[in-house]
Amino acid sequence: MNVIAIAAVTLRELLRRKVQVNLLVFGTLLVLASYVLSLLTLGFMHRVLADLGLSAMQLIGTLLAVFLGSTVVAGDVERRVLYPIVAKPVSRTEYLLGRFAGLAVALLLNLVVMAVALAAVLVFEAGSLATLDRAFFAAVAMLGVQFVVVAAVAVLFSSVTSSTLAAIFTLSLAVAGQLTNEVRSLWKGGAELLGTIVWYAVPNLGALSLNESVVYRTAIPDGTLAAAVYAILYAAAALALASFTFERRDLR
Repeated sequence: MNVIAIAAVTLRELLRRKVQVNLLVFGTLLVLASYVLSLLTLGFMHRVLADLGLSAMQLIGTLLAVFLGSTVVAGDVERRVLYPIVAKPVSRTEYLLGRFAGLAVALLLNLVVMAVALAAVLVFEAGSLATLDRAFFAAVAMLGVQFVVVAAVAVLFSSVTSSTLAAIFTLSLAVAGQLTNEVRSLWKGGAELLGTIVWYAVPNLGALSLNESVVYRTAIPDGTLAAAVYAILYAAAALALASFTFERRDLR
C-alpha cells in the first residue's frame, strides 16, 4: 500500500511539471508536423510519417524519462523532502519503488497520447484503419519498454548522486544503448573483450526498436519478445541495485 500511495503522489506531481507538459506538447506537434513533411515526398507518405512519428515519440519519451527520472529521488534529497517520509513506517525500498512506479505510469500515459496522435495522422493519410496493424502496436509497446528501462536507470543514478549528474549519466547511457550493436562491431578483434563488457553493461535499446517493421510494413522480428524480456530484466536489475545502494546511503 505504501508503494501505491507514493506512486499516486509521484504521478500527480510529474503530470503538473512544466517540463513534462512542454515536452509532451512538443512531441505531439512533432508527430503532427511529420504529416506536413510527408506531403513533400510523393509516394512515400506512409514511410515518412511512420519513421518521423515514431522517432519523435522515442526522442521525447527518452528525454522525459531522463529529466523526470533524474529528479524523483535526488530532488527530494536536495530539497530535504525525503526526511519526513523515511521517518514514517516506510522503507527506502518502498519509497524508491513508489517513485519509479509513478514515473513509469506518467511516461506510459505520455506515450499513449503521442501514439494516439500518430495513429490519427496515419489513418487520415491512408483513409483506412488498416494502417494500424500489429507492427504499429508492437512498436508502440516496445517504445514503452524502452522508456521503462531508461526510467529505471534514471532512478538508479538519482538514488546515488545529484539531479544534474543523474541526468547526464542517464542520457549518456540511453544514447549508448541505441548504439550498442555498432560499438561492439567496432571493437571486434583485439579489443573484443571490452566490446563484450560494454554489450552487457549498457542496455541494448536498439534491439527494442520496431520502426523498420512499421515503415516498410514487414513482419515483426523473431527476437522481439526475447529483447523485451531482456529489457525488463535489465530494468529490474537496475532497480535492485538502486535499492541496495539507497538503503545504505547516508542522507545527512
